[in-house]
Amino acid sequence: MAEHQWSPPEHQDITLHQPVSLDPKLAGPLATIDPPQPVWADIAFEQIPGKLHLKCFAVASCEVAVLVQTSWQGRLQEVLVDRDYVFRRHLDRNAR
Repeated sequence: MAEHQWSPPEHQDITLHQPVSLDPKLAGPLATIDPPQPVWADIAFEQIPGKLHLKCFAVASCEVAVLVQTSWQGRLQEVLVDRDYVFRRHLDRNAR
């Protein structure tokens, strides 16, 4: 009997919707947030009307913007979001 040899799953390449990010020049220097903090962020994407309210992690910030990481499309994306569209999120202590 032939031994089964594991191979990684094959996924088709998909086109990711590109998030609309603030201009880094307008934001200025960012201070790292360590450890990253859980947040909700309202993010606009090209070719999607309106903004999506997404679970994210804030990794850096300044007075006017927050750099967030999201994996909404199954891939990690970083987006610079206006601070007015970023809200604190609390993790469930009982979740695994």
